[in-house]
Amino acid sequence: MFTVRTISGASLLFFCLIMVGPFVPLHAMEIKPNAPAQYVVKTGDTLWNIASVYLEEAWQWPQIWALNTNIANPHLIYPGDEISLVMIDGQPRLRLQRGDRVDPSVVKRVPSVRRINAAAAIPALSLDQIEAWLAKVKMVDAVEFERLPYILAGIDGKTLLKTGDQVYVKGALAAGVSSFKIYQSGQQYLDPMTGALIGLEAQEVGQARLLSEQAGLATLKIVKVTEEVTPGDRLMVAEGLDIDATLFPQPPKSAVAGQIIGLRSDGTITAAHSVVTIDLGLTDGLAVGDLLSVASPGESVKDPVTGKAVTLPDQTIGQLLVYQTLNQIAYALVLKTTAAVKIGFLAQSP
Repeated sequence: MFTVRTISGASLLFFCLIMVGPFVPLHAMEIKPNAPAQYVVKTGDTLWNIASVYLEEAWQWPQIWALNTNIANPHLIYPGDEISLVMIDGQPRLRLQRGDRVDPSVVKRVPSVRRINAAAAIPALSLDQIEAWLAKVKMVDAVEFERLPYILAGIDGKTLLKTGDQVYVKGALAAGVSSFKIYQSGQQYLDPMTGALIGLEAQEVGQARLLSEQAGLATLKIVKVTEEVTPGDRLMVAEGLDIDATLFPQPPKSAVAGQIIGLRSDGTITAAHSVVTIDLGLTDGLAVGDLLSVASPGESVKDPVTGKAVTLPDQTIGQLLVYQTLNQIAYALVLKTTAAVKIGFLAQSP
């Protein structure tokens, strides 16, 4: 049974800073000339924007983080904490002084999402912009999607279905599950080089509850409709979203190079805090939390002296954060950009 996990509209994705072994620098670290000696963490801050206060490249944050052994968990930062920039063995480091607060030890749970340290610790990034997107659109394997159980018809033969209607569903439903979400096939993504289908977006259009089931055929009641529901729509288990809450953006472990093949909207450009689809995935070594550079391909110009065509260098214009992956495709959030991002732009290791 193929399962797609969803997130409720009131939920947020939180990431917390973690240090896992020594960090191997890929680029020279640059401290901003106006970096403050001390910074007091405020409500609404994120680790990413604090890192941007100190560093030209925020993803190099772990390189200047000095662990404080006298603090139970220095990886979590809270409003009121004071960060200090100091020099240790000639190298810049950050130290943390805990502010006055009540240290929460309770893990808060809400329906359909696992939220860790949501009570007080600041997130690594503010991902509010993609919350509604994650709630309604899922990236799925096209072959697996076609194997999902589907609505055969309304019990009275209706083809336009609404809240309260009962429907027949064909296919094997997950055992012991009574609540399902209804999805329609959405945008298809093709490999830019081969033209092969590498991913499919499934659009949530409603929810249904199991009433009865017999061999190969079940009866469900539609309990919610957000878009038109019709026969052929697929059913998936409605579960919580499992997100690793101990990630801070970092470069991929191995060099990767791909391109943007889809935008969140139907437009031809997008900006910071928007979602893009890239033609890289698990088979390329890509992982959730990986940070990529986005670059506009170098234009081809005519050499005024030789008359030959010359391709100019690619121009890096921003950064992407990978937050969902399949084998050959991934969703990424545009963290920052100095120009409009378009389909065909490069997504690669920083």
